[in-house]
Amino acid sequence: MSAFKESLYEKKCFIYQVGEDYYAIGANTFAKITDSPETDNIELFQNALKKENERQIAKYYEKITRIANSYRVDAREHYKLRDKLFAFLDDLQKNDAQSFQALQEQVSLVDSLAEKF
Repeated sequence: MSAFKESLYEKKCFIYQVGEDYYAIGANTFAKITDSPETDNIELFQNALKKENERQIAKYYEKITRIANSYRVDAREHYKLRDKLFAFLDDLQKNDAQSFQALQEQVSLVDSLAEKF
């Protein structure tokens, strides 16, 4: 079992971009995000990061965290969801190394923001 996979599933929930898609990932959370208003917040967050606007980064970081938390499942579904996430990550690492690396970089960025905000 990869340390990255284990740690990702135990982290505070956040929405990450994987390829062209967005996923809520974290403790008891793994869901594909398709709603436009939710993905719009990701784009606004990315723009704030590019502009290094701390106030906007904090605002959208909190919004995205709240949205991601709304996708949490009941703890009784924990093992099924974890296995589904791990299979997704294994497939991603095997078939799309670039997206897997981009996900790792996003997780690292979110970890640094979590300490800040």
